[in-house]
Amino acid sequence: MGGSATIAAYVVRARAETPACPLFVVSGGDIMQGTLISNLIDGASAIEVFNAIGYDVAAIGNHEFDWGVDVLRARMRQAGFPMLGANIYLKGTDRHPDWARPWAIIERDGVRIGFVGMTTRSTPWTTRPENVVDYEFRSIAEAVDRYVPEVLAAGVDFVVLVMHEGAFCPEAGTCAGEAIDEIRRATARFDYVVTGHTHSRVETTVHGAPVVQSWANSTAFGLGRLDRGPEGGVSARLLEITTAYAEEVTPDSTVAAIVAGYRAKLDDRMSRVVTVLASPAAKPRRGGYPLGRLIADAQRSAAGAQISMMNNGGIRRPLPAGPITYAELFEVQPFGNRLLRLRVSGDVLLRALEHSLEDEGADAQLSGIRVRYHPEGGQGSRIRGVELEDGTPIVPDGRYTVAVNDFMAQGGSGYDMFLEADETVETGIVDLDALLAYLESRPRPVALPRDERWIADP
Repeated sequence: MGGSATIAAYVVRARAETPACPLFVVSGGDIMQGTLISNLIDGASAIEVFNAIGYDVAAIGNHEFDWGVDVLRARMRQAGFPMLGANIYLKGTDRHPDWARPWAIIERDGVRIGFVGMTTRSTPWTTRPENVVDYEFRSIAEAVDRYVPEVLAAGVDFVVLVMHEGAFCPEAGTCAGEAIDEIRRATARFDYVVTGHTHSRVETTVHGAPVVQSWANSTAFGLGRLDRGPEGGVSARLLEITTAYAEEVTPDSTVAAIVAGYRAKLDDRMSRVVTVLASPAAKPRRGGYPLGRLIADAQRSAAGAQISMMNNGGIRRPLPAGPITYAELFEVQPFGNRLLRLRVSGDVLLRALEHSLEDEGADAQLSGIRVRYHPEGGQGSRIRGVELEDGTPIVPDGRYTVAVNDFMAQGGSGYDMFLEADETVETGIVDLDALLAYLESRPRPVALPRDERWIADP
């Protein structure tokens, strides 16, 4: 399922099946992060593949900032397509950075589409905060209303919003999320919306325009159609969101050759078997789970701390039972976050734990402590008690050492209470290296930790 050569083949097929209509290829952002082939060269291989597939435009995603703005600018220069961010501003001004292009018009076969691109407002805490400290990520709705009139004035047949913000659609007709909220607030006319960020299937309509997201990781292909009538009216519809099964197409040879070339350079590293897992390691969206506990244990061990906390958003894929390669582990933790050992008060630790319970269940993985909490309690008052592994209770005026990654230590994912640490020690260890060392030190097959560390106590 999926892969760049497979997606390229779906694009080729769509062009062949609609010869009377030009095809425009669009991405909702986060196009560089997450695989060994891309990360080891700061996304250059991903951009080469996107160029070969023939992308026309992409939104700037939060993870486009993971290696800093200088790298993002280099990738923008490499890209044969615009990367758009209409709601990115220089902090405290009404000016965009010179690299943040709000909109672009792409013309093909006499059809002109105006694309307006936006980036999730959560970017300051969903990438390394230090990388975006000079920027503000403002209202998507306001960006739509500011720039769609400019696009229309420039003369286009259709307006398409491309945003790295998303939603979830648990049932047909019940989609909800920031992308939906923002475009509902917008008043300017648009015809189609491509979203991203939530790695989900989104299929709904807002203000008469299809709103679409085709899962993530090149595993699905969404195809929509825009028609303009003789009187100027626009008809827009989503035709399908198709799972990108490799067996249903002939993988594109040009793109396959690009991927194979990079893979050959990295094959020895990618294919090295690091360990063997006794059972599959799932990756739920929320809550404590064995894979997360394993990672937290590894970080606590590497940092020499009493406790560790790991944000769920930094754990990116599940693992199967059996032999596990370096490449698979890299995709679990691709961000290269540094491990820090903080000395914090019990009050800071308790606030961090409360913060992780704010939404739909625990959003952090734990090692070294057990937390009893009331799942239906009010915000800020869910925790019933916290104790170390030996049963010693955590008290507000106590002092504890906590291993976290640099993303969390800088306030990422809203953990700004860690900025109040009494002491911060750089371990010099990257999170993936901590996991590799821990797994290699364990007898095979490695059993996943099954003890509950978040304990619901109604």
